[in-house]
Amino acid sequence: MVNYGQPSRDCFPCRKRKLRCDLRTGECSQCHRAGLTCYGYRDISELCFRDETFTTAQKALARHASTLRPTAAPQLTWDELSRNVFLSLYVVKLSHSFDALGPLLAKSPVNGHLHASVGAASLAFMAFHHGDPSLMPLANRRYLGAVQSLGLGLRNSQHSASDEILQSVLLLDLYEKIANRNAQQPASWMSHAQGALSVVKSRASNDFSSPITCQLANRVATAVIISAGAAASLVPDTLGPLRKALGRYVRGPKWNFMNLMVGVVNLRADMRSAASSLAGSADHLRRAKELDTQLALVESNTSRSWRPRRVFAMTHEPLVFGHYYDIYPSHYATQVFNAIRMMRLEMCDIIRNLDAEEHSNIYSPVSQTISEMTLRLCAAVPQFLLPGARAENTVPLSPLQMLQCCTMLTPLYVSAQLTVDRHLRAWIMRCIAHMTDSGVKMSQDISYMLNFTPEVDYWTVYTRAGSYAIAA
Repeated sequence: MVNYGQPSRDCFPCRKRKLRCDLRTGECSQCHRAGLTCYGYRDISELCFRDETFTTAQKALARHASTLRPTAAPQLTWDELSRNVFLSLYVVKLSHSFDALGPLLAKSPVNGHLHASVGAASLAFMAFHHGDPSLMPLANRRYLGAVQSLGLGLRNSQHSASDEILQSVLLLDLYEKIANRNAQQPASWMSHAQGALSVVKSRASNDFSSPITCQLANRVATAVIISAGAAASLVPDTLGPLRKALGRYVRGPKWNFMNLMVGVVNLRADMRSAASSLAGSADHLRRAKELDTQLALVESNTSRSWRPRRVFAMTHEPLVFGHYYDIYPSHYATQVFNAIRMMRLEMCDIIRNLDAEEHSNIYSPVSQTISEMTLRLCAAVPQFLLPGARAENTVPLSPLQMLQCCTMLTPLYVSAQLTVDRHLRAWIMRCIAHMTDSGVKMSQDISYMLNFTPEVDYWTVYTRAGSYAIAA
């Protein structure tokens, strides 16, 4: 044991910021003013002595080691590094949309279009995840190469509608969504999604009994709906037969939700094209109320195995609003519930704007729904931030936690935009600031929009925050 003298009792944020901590019970004043999480104070009795057994042993081994230096490990290129991060972090740990990629990648040629598409999507994801736009020129070159390689594959009549082709198109769609987070360019947002739909339609059979084929076709349907929503366009009528055929094989809360999303997206597109029509306003109000009722039914009918476990905070915790938070069985379940609630908020906002009585009455059913949905969305945030909420949580945040925090930025924005509770809005701003301090770069943009452009709608924030790219 080695005596290290008297250590500082200051909390970690104060030591990091080189401030004098006042050691106030619960949390220090400096952290409270800065909106930071105060993790408490160090126990001097545990820090005066440090076990140096392992370090001493390592030094002894080093003295007796061979004088020959080991060969330096080869340095990875950006292509190799981004591919490793994309596959291990995004495909394996975060997303449920690319389960088919592994089996297809294993049997595809290394110089083929699928590997090229993975390379382009990986670099774009790396640029987004690390907030490093300098990687995008290289990603763009890989994207152009992948498009050319895919074009050769499409000209081969034997393989033009294969699962491998479809997976490549979906990867290039992902690339476009990351590289072009601009809702004002609907053509680029729809191009690959519509191309993938054309590939599925060109197949001779609607047999989706193969798990890989079924997942890819379902992903295509989802991509078309979300792309239309981001572009404020109507969902193509040609999607109907595909979803009808898939309905024999796909079940679950997300499938039920996506059925309603078609109506949500089409309502928004109709409102945009006929904003000045009084008759249209009455129809829009009716449709919004019906959709809200149906969305509420989907949420209430969701299996108990998907539902969260509520945890009550026994002490004051700045990252918890209302003395409790929810821990969901998976990140996927969190996102599905959040998506349902955000669409309910969008419907409530439409109802409130079109119905004068609802707009002026803060105790109306719509106002109560907004309050309930915003609280549920915010209760899902601490599970990704608090060190003890989940076994996998760490301080500082792990790369996976940072991505999970990114998925909460759009829900936080919508909640702050629609809530009338100033305390909840202040908590949301502190929570986003904490994410920024923890390395979640995208949170800075969301904070800026809330402060300076709070009128920006849900879909614009969804695209700018890269929510499509990190959707589970």
